[in-house]
Amino acid sequence: MAVKRLIYYPEDEAQLRKISRPVANLKNKNLKRLIQDLKDTLESQPGAAIAAPQIGALKRVVVVKFGQNDEAEEEPMLTLINPEIIEAGAPETGFDGCLSIPDIYTWDTPRPRWIRFRAIAEDGVEIVRRVEDMDARVIHHEIDHLDGVLFLDRLRDPDELYTPIPGENGKTKMVRLIDLPGLG
Repeated sequence: MAVKRLIYYPEDEAQLRKISRPVANLKNKNLKRLIQDLKDTLESQPGAAIAAPQIGALKRVVVVKFGQNDEAEEEPMLTLINPEIIEAGAPETGFDGCLSIPDIYTWDTPRPRWIRFRAIAEDGVEIVRRVEDMDARVIHHEIDHLDGVLFLDRLRDPDELYTPIPGENGKTKMVRLIDLPGLG
């Protein structure tokens, strides 16, 4: 199993394993800079959300783009400060991936089908919101980051990790990591 750990986990795993501290001062210039850095990073990446630990800041701040559910319209980025889950539905297995662990995906991560969460918006207003399906998975995933948990920790079966490779006719296909030569 040690070989798989070296293959699957990011180089900066130790930093991602640390628990983030709550934000106490919303008027702090450093917080404003952090939020802008998170937005700029998310804007430049193909992801739905990003948490402060992913860019090296151990603060409880997340930037998210809601609207990840089928046929939903993607919403503008929303900053969540000190987010917490206050209610959650039963877990279901489904898709997961992470900007900190590029090109590794699964459809095997159990997460709540819906959650209700509380957070503080960038302008200091409290947010209480219920989200479902993929949006719930995204928020749960990002709060995990704030608690030092990676999606790989939640897998039911570590052999159910996939990576995209070039397929026939230039189309990308997903292949289980254990089926790649030299990794199985």
